[in-house]
Parts: sequence; structure tokens; C-alpha cells
Amino acid sequence: MKKISISKLAFLFCFFVFSNYAISQQTITGNVSDDNGPLPGANIIEKGTQNGVSTDFDGNYQIT
Repeated sequence: MKKISISKLAFLFCFFVFSNYAISQQTITGNVSDDNGPLPGANIIEKGTQNGVSTDFDGNYQIT
């Protein structure tokens, strides 16, 4: 049986952990408005986390 060195195992472990982390990050954009137009200063919070942003003057937001 062929032996694999510890450094190769460590490299593979780091590769899979960090590749999943990089893939899992997404950027969501949107616009908050009502019948009267855009809503500046509205708060958008990712459910189940403390990640949040506020809308700009035109009601636009971007959250990662």
C-alpha cells in the first residue's frame, strides 16, 4: 500500500475547506420600495445571522 505524507494530507484538507468557503459566498443585490417609490435607509438582515446592510438613497442594497 502506498503511504501519503502528512503534508499532502494537510494540503488536501485545506484545499477542500477553503474551496467550499469560497464557493459558499454569494452577493445578493436588490431594491426595497413601496407604492410611493424607493425606501432609503431600510435594514436588510440575513435570517439566522447578524449580517445586515441598509439601503442607499435609491433603495438599493448589496449583501455578501
